[in-house]
Amino acid sequence: MYGNRSGTETTPPTAAPPDHLRETARTRSRRSAGNVQRSSWLTGVVVAVLAALVALLVGSPALAAPASSESPRSVSTRPTIVLVHGAFAGASSWDEVSSALGKDGYRTVAVSLPLSGTVADIATVRAALDAVAGPKVVVGHSYGGFVISDATAGRGDVTALVYTAAFVPAAGESIIGLGAGYAPAAFLAPGHLTFDGAGRATITSTSFRDDFAQDLSPRLAATLDRAQKPTDLSILFAPSGDVAWPTIPSWYAVSGADRVIDPALQRYMAARAGATTVTFDDASHAGGFTHYSARFTKLVEQAATRP
Repeated sequence: MYGNRSGTETTPPTAAPPDHLRETARTRSRRSAGNVQRSSWLTGVVVAVLAALVALLVGSPALAAPASSESPRSVSTRPTIVLVHGAFAGASSWDEVSSALGKDGYRTVAVSLPLSGTVADIATVRAALDAVAGPKVVVGHSYGGFVISDATAGRGDVTALVYTAAFVPAAGESIIGLGAGYAPAAFLAPGHLTFDGAGRATITSTSFRDDFAQDLSPRLAATLDRAQKPTDLSILFAPSGDVAWPTIPSWYAVSGADRVIDPALQRYMAARAGATTVTFDDASHAGGFTHYSARFTKLVEQAATRP
């Protein structure tokens, strides 16, 4: 208890903190300021890291995806392969080739011809081409070669023509005219054709394998026989109109053992068209798209990927 002369109580004076305590307080103050600075710095670092992560997730101009290494003929720009069958056949004759092309990334369209005459058949192919966007490679077998030569004339969307055991007429030529001087088709022998009520023909089942597909097994030949579509034989005599092969590059697979189109005639037509030509030595008329389908598929792809 402290007092004064009057005898009243007074509050004792507050003592100043010792020097070492004052230094401690100053140190704490500096540490507090330092902690605030470090907290601000860490906050900035966290914000920068988060910003970088967001940029990685949503894409950053500095980290743009590398340019595609696909060739100009990438999957998206590959031509569609349009397949046209011949007489005494149907669209299913292309099943093996179509399947192989599909596995290699090509879209295919197999056209079903009415086989009612060249005018209707050519119009059918033209309509099919009109329905397909983008570039196209058009493939024809047998009479289908005659049809595609006409149907593709004057078109800018067809990049190549591919023939297998096919007719390649010049303007004004008929199938009968092309065959003059060459061995006739085996199915023209007496008794090898059967006619329906409309006068359309199919190859008799007893003759089909020997005339059309002698290199195939009896089972596979019978499958093609059952797929026959009756054919109006007026197609043999109708003249061709303007044709495309003088201006569109072509490829040709000769069937070396063909009994429908003389192999010598095939070689002549291929040479006249300036076609890139291969020969399947033992192939029948149907061999190019069946027994030799793997090799023929590669020929089609060669045409589709030309520079």
